[in-house]
Amino acid sequence: MPAHGLQPRTALKHFTPSTDPAEGLGVLMLFRLIEESVPDFFQPDRRILITRAPGRLDVLGGLARDAGAPAVQIPVAEAACAAIQQRDDDLVRLWAPCRDDSRSQLLSMRLGDLGLPGAPIDDDEARALLMPDPRDRWAAYLLGSLLVLARDHGLRPDRGVELLVHSDVPQRCGVASSTAVAVAALRAFALAYGLDLPPAALVDAVAAVEGGILRAPHRRRDTLAVAHAHAGELLAVDGKGVSARLAVPSDLEIVALDSGVPSATTDADADEAVDVARLQQLLAADPTPAHRRELGDLLFAAHESYRQAGRVEPATDFVVAAAKARRDAGGAVLGAKATGRGGGGAVLLLGEHGKVWYEALRIKKALHDKTGHSAHVFRWSSPGAFAFGAIELQPGGDG
Repeated sequence: MPAHGLQPRTALKHFTPSTDPAEGLGVLMLFRLIEESVPDFFQPDRRILITRAPGRLDVLGGLARDAGAPAVQIPVAEAACAAIQQRDDDLVRLWAPCRDDSRSQLLSMRLGDLGLPGAPIDDDEARALLMPDPRDRWAAYLLGSLLVLARDHGLRPDRGVELLVHSDVPQRCGVASSTAVAVAALRAFALAYGLDLPPAALVDAVAAVEGGILRAPHRRRDTLAVAHAHAGELLAVDGKGVSARLAVPSDLEIVALDSGVPSATTDADADEAVDVARLQQLLAADPTPAHRRELGDLLFAAHESYRQAGRVEPATDFVVAAAKARRDAGGAVLGAKATGRGGGGAVLLLGEHGKVWYEALRIKKALHDKTGHSAHVFRWSSPGAFAFGAIELQPGGDG
């Protein structure tokens, strides 16, 4: 999965960016939203900070319930981007644009409603306040992030903020869309309020937001990949953290497509440690046909593990079977498997660099013919949250 994007010059009317983001990272869309929202949401006379966190694909080892189990993951190009600007009063205004009417888009709350700055409310109070309406669940990730920083990291905010979050990570595809939002929001709040949030503390904070406040499935491995990976890099993670950084061999490429069936929300009992270790060995081994075929076999065997754990759906099985048929016919696919927790979601394909993309498009068409679903195809990679850093927009621009 190659890194994506060229480096354009970005012209903004109201602000001057500290860094020009690469095209395709989602930040240019955020720039446009910011410019269009002045002065109704953002003000043109004070700085804005921008953070970003990508989704991720499980290459191998994504099924295990054990939080310490090893896995190999890679960040995708699709990401959640957050823009934050301080206010002079205690109002927190949230904005998350939505293309349809499936949820709310704007929400405002006083810091005092969260018990801030002095006594942040606990998890039960937070759920009662933030989650009675499913249409506002997205805001619980954002305000929950602020609460966790106050409760667990000593943040005492006395002024509110404007916070815009825009994500193009497809939801319920098993690619860590909610984790990306939580990471981007936590980093945005920390930077805006001058709080030092080191990598280990960020991982714990995401767990407190997802697992504590929202009672949502949380996997430490996902946060590690979303936060720590570099573009195009395979990240080996376990319960202790990042165990290895692996390059994708130049003759290989990873792509994926969503099945159109929502991913499952729970993990299964599985022991994938041996396969994860063998994957790392094969990636470093000579690129012989036998080694490449064994790499593909590992993915097909991993998908069978999903089947045995009851984590497959007809749509994901169809995609994997189509990939297997293409390999048997001499196509550019080596292997395929469901990603995330399975039970739907995305299917990862490993194959020849520059060619497996076309195999994915072929399978996408076949899936559409069978189910009517036009699959999103993941091809590019991008930097994790810490590798991306942050962009500062200072007042002033071309206008």
